[in-house]
Amino acid sequence: MKERKARRRWMFTSRTERARVSPGSHCGVVVALVLALAAAAPCARAGENPVFAYPHMLPSPYTLPAGTLIYGSTFAAGLTDFLTVSTNAWLDFNEVFNASAKISLVDYPAFAFSLTGSAYFYNLNSIDPRNPDVSVTSWQPGAVAAFGLGERLALFTGASMEITDATGLADVPARSGFVSGAKLGVDLAFMYGNAERGAGNALAAGVSYDATYSLIGLGLCHHWPGFQLGVHVYPGAEQNRVLPILAGGGSASF
Repeated sequence: MKERKARRRWMFTSRTERARVSPGSHCGVVVALVLALAAAAPCARAGENPVFAYPHMLPSPYTLPAGTLIYGSTFAAGLTDFLTVSTNAWLDFNEVFNASAKISLVDYPAFAFSLTGSAYFYNLNSIDPRNPDVSVTSWQPGAVAAFGLGERLALFTGASMEITDATGLADVPARSGFVSGAKLGVDLAFMYGNAERGAGNALAAGVSYDATYSLIGLGLCHHWPGFQLGVHVYPGAEQNRVLPILAGGGSASF
């Protein structure tokens, strides 16, 4: 157990664990905060396959070691070596209140698999004033898998369903990439640099389809140790079509 715990000390981010910034007056503050936190962040640590820690928009199948706290654009805690809970602070700040959990089931160099679950609470009118005053409670169970395609290349696939009482979400006047429903995604990541120690850089790209809001997305990002910067674009959205991705922070033990 100690050997496995030592192998799995890494930084991770995920879709609900990424700071997703919509254009607005708060962007400069958020960018400055994330950059400052990233400067103090530890390097990503290698798991069974270090490339599995660097997807684009999908969550990594990796979980935090027990007793590890991540703070920054996301707050996450490793409750056990196989269970991590988290919340996206930027979404919370923008009144899309959320909580996520991830359970690691398989972790091998060529394949990793985790179950995921998220809950979102928001009002459509707070996302855009053109939308009706409808409160949405969205439960999203899902899963994510990573496939090793060599020492430096990995393919990620993930999906989640949505359980909600809200209706007509695909027909709202202003669909936004800021919120999501049932979705499918595929990411591809290439790691370069000191990959053997899990401290290299990585380039990742991905495509997504949101079945609830009928939105296709695609994007590109770059990972440095402890920090991620990129963009994801929803061409069909009426608002927030271009979403910058900022992810970073520090870690502590409890």
